[in-house]
Amino acid sequence: MLKVNFVMEQHVGHRTFYLNLRRFIEPLKDFESSWVPLTYEDPQSRWHKIPFLPEGIKGPLIGRDQVIHGLQSNPYDIGFFSTQVAAALAKGLVQRKPYVLCTDISPIQYDNMAEHYGHRPDGDNLWSRYKHRANVDLFQKAAGFVTWSRWAADSLVSDYGVDRKRTVVVPVGVDLEVWHPLEDGRPSNGPVKILFVGGDLHRKGGDDLLAAFRQLPAGSAELILVTRTQVDPEEGVTVYNDMKPNTPELIRLFQTSDIFVLPTKAEAFGIVGVEASATGLPCLVTQVGGLPEIVEHGETGFHFSAGNVPALVSHLKPLVANHDLRKKMGAAALVRARKIFDARQNALQIAEIIRSAAMV
Repeated sequence: MLKVNFVMEQHVGHRTFYLNLRRFIEPLKDFESSWVPLTYEDPQSRWHKIPFLPEGIKGPLIGRDQVIHGLQSNPYDIGFFSTQVAAALAKGLVQRKPYVLCTDISPIQYDNMAEHYGHRPDGDNLWSRYKHRANVDLFQKAAGFVTWSRWAADSLVSDYGVDRKRTVVVPVGVDLEVWHPLEDGRPSNGPVKILFVGGDLHRKGGDDLLAAFRQLPAGSAELILVTRTQVDPEEGVTVYNDMKPNTPELIRLFQTSDIFVLPTKAEAFGIVGVEASATGLPCLVTQVGGLPEIVEHGETGFHFSAGNVPALVSHLKPLVANHDLRKKMGAAALVRARKIFDARQNALQIAEIIRSAAMV
């Protein structure tokens, strides 16, 4: 029996990954799995009780305690860390056992998107050089790697000296028993429904989508925005501010929409593109992070550069006008999702990577 300790980030997309991985790995008869959800929150934490400790310091300290407690409380043969931040928080504990690192983005890539995440890179100084050397050490001593995209894998190889042969790209999948088209097809009456899902409307490019939507022929389409951001009322635009991930209500919105658009300015992967594909939607996405690996340009949707509203309009107009084109691209997206983005199959692939790494 292989004892595996999974230390898992719980941010939105990572939580979906955690839930699917746990669902499909726990039944494996040769695994004894323990799970450490990394939330960076704990009302009972000693750090939480310090009244004037800034949140930017409090969260990582709580996270460090969660990781260390999880590793010390659960005897294991090999660790699985999603992401490298989780492994870094473990400090010296991480290298006491073999470990596999799983990530959607490298530290350098995150720094390159810093302005969109409210993150300030360290700059070129002694501290930043120390952090980079620590990350190089952390990456190079891992027994194996899983990245969500080739984009992330390329950075590990070129920026951190990771052996490409030990790096396996396993995209995040979705549960295809839950995420699927309606059995009787999409509703065909009324305007074409364009769906956007993004917590931060501005970072996710919702402003650009609103600008593009206003250039469509009047009455030809309806725009549905799922976001935490408050949006001023506008004709033809419906806003949902309280929709939760993976709920039947959200899945129903995907199933009853006609086109999915994510014009994001910064993104590591974009699991919503996978969800849209699994429900048979043609997708328009920006050429950011791993998104172009989700959507095949001209086959399952289109790519365009971030901030390029005219390009978005040029791709959106023919899809709104042509039912057959939407149907063709949506069908191709569904086939691709079933082939590449099946959470069950991808979890089993990760399990095999862990088995191999434990034998090194």
